[in-house]
Amino acid sequence: MKFIRAIVLVLLPISAASSLAQIADGPKFRVEIQASGDASPQFSVTNLSGRTLTACTIEFSVSAEARPQGKMNWDPLVQGGRGPRGEAQGPLEPGQAVTLFMPHKVDGPLPDRVEVIAGIWADGETFGQTVWVKTLVDHRASMVAAYEQAIALLQEGIEHNWTRDQFLSALDGKQDSMPIYAIRQTLLTNQGFDKSPPHIKHVAQDLMAHFEQSLELLRPQKPPERVGSGS
Repeated sequence: MKFIRAIVLVLLPISAASSLAQIADGPKFRVEIQASGDASPQFSVTNLSGRTLTACTIEFSVSAEARPQGKMNWDPLVQGGRGPRGEAQGPLEPGQAVTLFMPHKVDGPLPDRVEVIAGIWADGETFGQTVWVKTLVDHRASMVAAYEQAIALLQEGIEHNWTRDQFLSALDGKQDSMPIYAIRQTLLTNQGFDKSPPHIKHVAQDLMAHFEQSLELLRPQKPPERVGSGS
């Protein structure tokens, strides 16, 4: 189902927002909806557990409807997203909150129930509904492969002192993943690189260091346990 971001003139009572806390025996999060005035509706998720959350699936529902309106995955290490105020997003430490835009159906009611139904902790353990855990894990695996491919390409270019055109040629036919896109856009917007070979090598080294850091974050601190564990 297609969702949009829209301006909605809705004001939820405080009691509605506070009632959205997840209080089951599993991982605990406080979810609050902010939808008032002329601002686009948003919601925030606060991590009330003692562990760092690196990704999750969030489900949106309207109390009067039998089926959920939809779901969204939040994974800043894969999506590289930013919040409503343009702030960079990263793993959600204990006690921290993240604010996101509220997706909802066109001409439909704004969801009044928001739940974290699956997620991945920093150590690789998972929790929640198996099908959505698998989606998160599969996306992670795909991004790990993309970073590894980009790092290998940059390493080869650095070792052989590639020019800008040689880097661009090596990118031909590569799937436009987030790291490959970043390399291509950096090269395309800096046509003066060919006039300064040391400069392009320095930029390639900076990109590789950034990708290696991101790759390290994507890899769990220890082998993940069975799907569905977590607290």
